[in-house]
Amino acid sequence: MSHNKITVGSQTPDSNGNVSVALNNLGDVDTTGVQANQTLIYNGSSYVAGNKEGVLGVIFLTSNNASSNYPQTLNAADNVYWYAPTPINTITGASLLDSDSLGSNWYDGVTLPAGDYIIQCSLHGDFTGSTGQCKFVLKAGSTAIGCIAESADPSNNSEYPSDASAYFSSGSSFDLTADIQTLTAANSTTTDLQAKRGYLYVWKVA
Repeated sequence: MSHNKITVGSQTPDSNGNVSVALNNLGDVDTTGVQANQTLIYNGSSYVAGNKEGVLGVIFLTSNNASSNYPQTLNAADNVYWYAPTPINTITGASLLDSDSLGSNWYDGVTLPAGDYIIQCSLHGDFTGSTGQCKFVLKAGSTAIGCIAESADPSNNSEYPSDASAYFSSGSSFDLTADIQTLTAANSTTTDLQAKRGYLYVWKVA
């Protein structure tokens, strides 16, 4: 019949003249190996599956200046915690961590899917005096990544507060935390400094 002589992307019309064409039926498209959150990218000769440029999702743990006392005394055996009554998480497959089951909107990290990440975080600890300091580092599982960071008492003139930051690429999912390395003069009476000033920011870039 004459309606079978016309094709679109090698697909023939049905008896009503309708043609069903999938992406892979197009001569210049190849979606082999496509994964979630990928898009079609032109490589100069055809369209292939790949990662779009730019940020693919973010996690932002912050309080937006809401008040809540730090949920436990800083301890070298613990991770840093962040207060986030309304956490932002737009990374598909990511979930928030609360390793010590503290609850009340306090989180000490995230489980992230495979990918490439830019990460930054801060700690504003409570100390008993001028010797007070806490050094911490980002960790992917048990592996330290990025630079050592520090929180210090305002009267400590020999230490300098700094945020932690890292770029990390992983082919599998992993837990991201900020591990306390050294600690001096932690105050058991905690305040809302960390709730109001602390944050964790994660950008998924590939």
